[in-house]
Amino acid sequence: MQDYLIGVDAGGTKTTAQAYSLQGEPLAAETGGFGNLTVHFEQGFANLCETIDRLKTKLEGNCVFLCIGCAGIETGGKKEEAARLIRERYPEPAVMTNDAMLGLYAALEGRDGLLVIAGTGSIGYLKQGGELRRFGGWGHLINDDGSGYTIAAKAIRFIAYGFDTNHSETLLKQKVFAHLGIQELRELIDFTYRSSKGELAALTPIVEQAAEEGDPQAGEILDWAGERIAYLAIGLCRQYGVENPEIAISGSVIRKTARVNKKFRETLLREIGSFTLHERRFEPTIGAYYLYLEQQNQAGE
Repeated sequence: MQDYLIGVDAGGTKTTAQAYSLQGEPLAAETGGFGNLTVHFEQGFANLCETIDRLKTKLEGNCVFLCIGCAGIETGGKKEEAARLIRERYPEPAVMTNDAMLGLYAALEGRDGLLVIAGTGSIGYLKQGGELRRFGGWGHLINDDGSGYTIAAKAIRFIAYGFDTNHSETLLKQKVFAHLGIQELRELIDFTYRSSKGELAALTPIVEQAAEEGDPQAGEILDWAGERIAYLAIGLCRQYGVENPEIAISGSVIRKTARVNKKFRETLLREIGSFTLHERRFEPTIGAYYLYLEQQNQAGE
């Protein structure tokens, strides 16, 4: 028997719970249904607890720390309600936070620095001297700039404007229409209004294909995205006086879209000069281990 801790990544599609030893060694893992409480609080919470409970049946010993990261948890009072319910259900000390903070601790192994996320949405996070700061990430209606959703939205706007101005036969339009299996603008509009953010963001690779084959509008969109993602880090550095930062990245847009990544790097170099970029993949749940270490160190001071 040994003491252990649990990190939970509560996503919109699935929940991943991972147990670690107090030395950070992975012990056991379990997955379950979506745990993002902003999607549906009651069902998400039930899935979350069910996944944690199944994981605990695989382990012998005492859980000494539980950390749950959930996207969007800080809005609408959900964080406080979820934390209260978790305390009622589980005896160990527990932290309810957002997925970005969990990822930040994981990516930089608890060190100060930044995490820039650009997938369906986008956000920047800074850890500095025990304080956590954010930049952007207020949702697609406000400023998820550089995200897969905004890339797709800009592409659709360009296509629609092409029809309005009788310049519709662009490579970008041809690629998007072929991918969706449509022939009319009305079909594109219908797709746009009936689709989820994730379904729209899935058009990003099609925009990238068009850019690689020379479509100027697609290239403009990807360059804009890379620059806007960079400003998530630049804004934090300027606001809080960070020099030569460590910057980790996460999300399919910044990781997989080469032109976006290139523009991201170029913009950082131009605006803040020196930085260290961490592009290695990381398991968000290990962030719970580094958060636990930090709390233990603070308690011992």
